[in-house]
Amino acid sequence: MSASLAFGILLSLTGLAGLAFAIYALLRGGKNQKGGIGPISERGIHVIAGIRMLVLGTLSLAAGVYLLVG
Repeated sequence: MSASLAFGILLSLTGLAGLAFAIYALLRGGKNQKGGIGPISERGIHVIAGIRMLVLGTLSLAAGVYLLVG
């Protein structure tokens, strides 16, 4: 197994996991929970984290597919 193939598989799986956590954070995270950081509510924190995970998961998945195809 070449290093490029192994790294492509790793990036693809990491990207899929990141996207799954992002979808969970955006759809469910922080609802009906108290707390937060200063003026940001718990739900707001989950939205920020979900968007960040969505972007990084998409980039990781795209890089993994690029390594697998290329």
